[in-house]
Amino acid sequence: MHPEQIKAAIRMKGMTAAMIADNLEVSQSSVSHVINKRSHSERIEEFIATLIDEPREELFPRKPSLLRRSA
Repeated sequence: MHPEQIKAAIRMKGMTAAMIADNLEVSQSSVSHVINKRSHSERIEEFIATLIDEPREELFPRKPSLLRRSA
């Protein structure tokens, strides 16, 4: 899900990133970074997923790790 869609879904539930931050006692920038997929926090991701009733894996998919092959 695109970050703007996540933000819209949060607003539709009557909340803001600042309210989520207050609930979780984290900074608003931490919540913003997670929503915009610049960082990961299981706690913040799970809160948002539960709030908007979407699977966490769909909202915040993990990129497959790149493994180096030895020559």
